[in-house]
Amino acid sequence: MYYWVNQGKTYNEEYQGGYLWAPFKNKKGNSVFHWDSMNDLVPNDIVFNYFKGEIVGYCIVQSKTYNSQRPEEFSEEDEWEETGRIVDAEYKPFYTKIKLSNVFEDIKELLPEKYSPISKNSNVNQGYLYSIPEKLGIKLMNIANVNYENIHKSEEPINKYSNDTPNITSRKGLVTSRVGQGEYRRKILKRWKNKCAVTGCALIEVLIASHILPWRDSTNQERLDVNNGILLSPTYDALFDRHSISFEDNGNIILSKELSEAEYLKIGVTGTERIDKLTEGNLKYLRIHRDEFHKKNSG
Repeated sequence: MYYWVNQGKTYNEEYQGGYLWAPFKNKKGNSVFHWDSMNDLVPNDIVFNYFKGEIVGYCIVQSKTYNSQRPEEFSEEDEWEETGRIVDAEYKPFYTKIKLSNVFEDIKELLPEKYSPISKNSNVNQGYLYSIPEKLGIKLMNIANVNYENIHKSEEPINKYSNDTPNITSRKGLVTSRVGQGEYRRKILKRWKNKCAVTGCALIEVLIASHILPWRDSTNQERLDVNNGILLSPTYDALFDRHSISFEDNGNIILSKELSEAEYLKIGVTGTERIDKLTEGNLKYLRIHRDEFHKKNSG
């Protein structure tokens, strides 16, 4: 299934945390269909991310919906209830964002008649999560030059550790580590001295506490392991997550052949970057990441 999510207020927080979240009700006690549609999400659904006039990428749903408190990083000014629904999501930013005004004429006939994320006059309807037709989903993938047929072919089965049930004391830690906040994020910030491991950027607001071994492939213990965390600025996080870059045991960067040298330079990656002071624990996870990197780039 394909979906469209409007993330005008929450994209950065949800992207960094790797999740989608919506409240059960607003502060007046009312529920709405575009929040209730969270219940329809299942693993492997594709959700297009709309943010500030552009389709900035898509995410792949990684879990069934489960209950969660409102993420700490959300603004308290929003008219939302404190509890809601959350799903884990693997974000795939587009290298080139799609400006809605540039493609509206190409997609308007594919919009759903009812509960459409976009009105017939090209305005984005106020709401969070909308189901969209498969034809529209495929059309957007084609516009973004994404081979939608291969999206899942190289993926390991989702929730392969579904029987690894956390105990009560670790459950809260798992939720807060997944949404990119709480004790886990604080530990990652401290471990990397509040700086991007690659660039040294100290703008904490944009740094991402990224898992080296992806959340979906980790046991609950690995998900809370500080050695499995690396603090990255958004560009390096996106490339690392897609296995477009990896790192040697000595910290030197490795670049994928999927991008040319000129394309890497356009996004500020020179190929001379390195990470210092990797621990043995980091290296254990990094070797797994590097193996996946080489598998992806072996063709």
